[in-house]
Amino acid sequence: MTLDRARKRQVDFQVPWKQVVKTALFLLFLAIVLFCVEKIRDMNEFPIRRVKIYGVNHLDVRETQHMLLPFVSKGFFAVDVFDVREQLLQIPWISDVSVRRVWPDGVLITVTEKHPVARWNDDRLLGSAGEVFNPASGSFSADLPHLIGPEGQQMAVLQFYSKMSTLFSPLHLKIRRIELSPYLSWEIELTNGMKMRLGYKDVLTRVSHFVKVYPKIVGERAGDVDYVDLRYPNGLAVRWKTVS
Repeated sequence: MTLDRARKRQVDFQVPWKQVVKTALFLLFLAIVLFCVEKIRDMNEFPIRRVKIYGVNHLDVRETQHMLLPFVSKGFFAVDVFDVREQLLQIPWISDVSVRRVWPDGVLITVTEKHPVARWNDDRLLGSAGEVFNPASGSFSADLPHLIGPEGQQMAVLQFYSKMSTLFSPLHLKIRRIELSPYLSWEIELTNGMKMRLGYKDVLTRVSHFVKVYPKIVGERAGDVDYVDLRYPNGLAVRWKTVS
């Protein structure tokens, strides 16, 4: 009986040491894992060496890469692609962007730029979806049509521009400028220099009628027209620069 008790005590005495060894091995393994993770996150272990940007038409690629330098000057696994994306979305030209890592030392960026269809008021642009944005001057074509109107009316002006462009297309004339006054009265300037006062009532009908009589009334003398006034209910008036 005494021998059995001694053996039992001996067994009970050995069990805690096994647990201690297991715990020590687990802690050692955990320390190794943490060390490896820190080494992987270390910028000096897997540095980013290549940043490629696709889908760029208006952006300056080198300037954009330089702007992103603080965000990608980290280890491969430490680069926060969400931060990079949010930073790029602050650029006026960018509509959407995707960012992903490319093993072992690259970051691939694909941007979707906004498509400008016109200048809006002073120095801003109007996108095809009606969005207003303000890019750096000189980063867009100076030949864009100029749309002017009260703030918040850009979609109405853009839709009117589209309808007017369709009406003038048979004459092969393009619109240089459209203005909507605070009193909702329209004015147009064509690329041939001719200006038109349209008013606010039955505008589409009046312009449509003018397009039909344009070859007879104006013809090849567009450069000699000061302006055309379509605000009359039953006709129009042409003011010539010179009288023959």
